[in-house]
Amino acid sequence: MSLKRRPAIEVSRDPACGVTPVNGVYGTLTPVLGQVALYYDLPEIRAGEDGEMVVEAIQRRIVFDARMSPETFRSIACWMMDQVEDYDRQERENR
Repeated sequence: MSLKRRPAIEVSRDPACGVTPVNGVYGTLTPVLGQVALYYDLPEIRAGEDGEMVVEAIQRRIVFDARMSPETFRSIACWMMDQVEDYDRQERENR
């Protein structure tokens, strides 16, 4: 039996890839699909009669919608929780 080598992985940014701030996420996980939709909220603001700012409505703009297998969704979720646990540990150590 031969020893298999893992292929090298090269990371690069697709030219169409941009950077957009987000402040929320929708998601779903079913037996056949994982979905993550990142969004930002854009408030529609006007001045009220007393001069105060009033939020009339909020536009929720989805900027990225990712579809994947349930296995990939779970793998990403586990990785994210590892990042959160590491962050929390660092925060505790810095107090």
